[in-house]
Amino acid sequence: MIRWATIVAKSPQWVDLKLIQQSPCQGCTGQCHRPLFKLFSVQENSFRVYKNHSNLKLNNSQLLFGDDSHGRQVGQQVGLQIQDSDVLAGGFQFYVVPLLAIIVAMICGHFLAVIMHQPQDLFAFLGFVLALIWILFRYRMKRQSKTVTLPKVTIL
Repeated sequence: MIRWATIVAKSPQWVDLKLIQQSPCQGCTGQCHRPLFKLFSVQENSFRVYKNHSNLKLNNSQLLFGDDSHGRQVGQQVGLQIQDSDVLAGGFQFYVVPLLAIIVAMICGHFLAVIMHQPQDLFAFLGFVLALIWILFRYRMKRQSKTVTLPKVTIL
């Protein structure tokens, strides 16, 4: 997936980028026109990229952070390419893992109820609730974590 951004501000240590809104392509279900901000965990179409960010893997970073003769200038456009596999892995982690956790917890609750001769629906529901608690706890811990794994971004 390639998104284009304009350099809004620049210093030797960081670059502010503003994403260019794209219209959806005819017949495409890729939804590429959606803002990239979800991948960078900000609430707008602009974000700051730091040169020495330990978790951000930039290819061709010299295009952003090079000296004035080799680097991009304020007002110029840069392309941000994120591998589709990174996007799919994030979607899998966000959607499929919680769904599987809920299904497995409900099945385990059901079979535990059969073994204990208890109401199966009640135990399946308890498995559902425990899975939801685990999912909420997991995402809350990830949100508070200082180490965020960001996708590899290629600067075009």
